[in-house]
Amino acid sequence: MRKETCLDEDYLSIKIYRFYFKCTCCHAEIAMKTDPKNHDYVCEFGASRNYEPWRDIQHAEQILRAKSELEDKDAMKKIERKGYNSKKEMDIMDALDEVKQLNKRLG
Repeated sequence: MRKETCLDEDYLSIKIYRFYFKCTCCHAEIAMKTDPKNHDYVCEFGASRNYEPWRDIQHAEQILRAKSELEDKDAMKKIERKGYNSKKEMDIMDALDEVKQLNKRLG
């Protein structure tokens, strides 16, 4: 494995490093570069990422934004959501009252 400093690149005066190493299976060379902006690394060649966690987060945020925009436009959906939330709140309050009554009897 070898390490080199990317002289022409930096991020907020943080040095960016490039690492070279060989695959243990096929002995192909792999190069990765640090990415301080995203607190991650970038595969330059010889490898590919299996999983990118930030893509899941971005996708979930997009879905939530689209849902909320759709519900905000539809007045009936807004009323249904308020009714559902108030019913859920009432159920929680009833369950809490039952627990309080049980504690009084046992205590």
